[in-house]
Amino acid sequence: MSMKKIVLWILNATVCVSLVSCSQSASYEAQADKAYNQSKKVQGYEKKMLEKRAYIFYQRVLKAEPDHQKLSISFRQRFLETTLNRAYMVLNEGSYDMDAIHLFIGDIDSILTKDSPADLKQRYADFLSTMADSCLARTQVTEALTWITKASSVIDNPSSLQEKKKNIINDYCKQYFDMASASFEESKANKDPEMAVKAEYYVLLAMVYDANFPGAAALLSELRKANVSTLSGYAKMVDGKLDKRVNKFDILLAISKNSKTAMTVTMFNNSYNPQRLKPENFYLVDEKGQKAVATASSKIDPEILDTQHETKTIKLVFPGVAGAIKKLVYENGEHYTEKFLF
Repeated sequence: MSMKKIVLWILNATVCVSLVSCSQSASYEAQADKAYNQSKKVQGYEKKMLEKRAYIFYQRVLKAEPDHQKLSISFRQRFLETTLNRAYMVLNEGSYDMDAIHLFIGDIDSILTKDSPADLKQRYADFLSTMADSCLARTQVTEALTWITKASSVIDNPSSLQEKKKNIINDYCKQYFDMASASFEESKANKDPEMAVKAEYYVLLAMVYDANFPGAAALLSELRKANVSTLSGYAKMVDGKLDKRVNKFDILLAISKNSKTAMTVTMFNNSYNPQRLKPENFYLVDEKGQKAVATASSKIDPEILDTQHETKTIKLVFPGVAGAIKKLVYENGEHYTEKFLF
């Protein structure tokens, strides 16, 4: 067979495949349109089944055409409407974390544009807002805020959603701040240092969502002063899963004796690695950000602190520090922790 005939054969085969693919895609869309139109005339279970059938065939058309810009406006609108109907049904009858819902969201995101019909964009934003409410019901604040942010990006005027997000943040900050305040008062009343650790966790959690929440910075400063000589082991005092943005240190420090030139330090190693302790791994940071590394005359025992072990015999010596000491830092490779003094 000549090269010319081979090229013609390949071209013919390609055209045939393309025609078959186009024909099949058209067949899928026709079946989807039929089910879509029929679903408008019925109710209940039959309506759900027809919407499901329409969604399945619309999705096949979507997958057959990688360039979604080539899809007709009619197809896009009907696919968005059908997918939203399916998503709402699963959310109402199932759970917000079901895999199907996230598949629906992926489908919608792949075809929704700023030029999509306003009513469909609003319905999608409402759906995402409902997802946020489901997260809030399970105290999943960060996830809820993520859904609200996504919903705000869908519609042209997101002011109501932005207000909702602001209210969520304020409500939870107030809740955590009040819990911190109550725990601190209990700590002082009962002379219980561990309740002050609990308070520290909750005020830090409030500040994750709003670093400028009224009163939070002042309360945190008071708690840090109160907790200087206490290991901030939040897991011991706080029930449930801890937020990693607050409970971020796997090595804990406490300072039992302190001056501008010397400290006696307690360390607990909650990491997965034994720590070889050296003076150069410890340094002070003053209120102006200046560092002072512990001198070689420091005395550290033991030399190696194993995992899940504590030592109270770290005696650090520092060169003179001009400003007020803000924090003590331990840094050893990937391991970093700090203990604030105010």
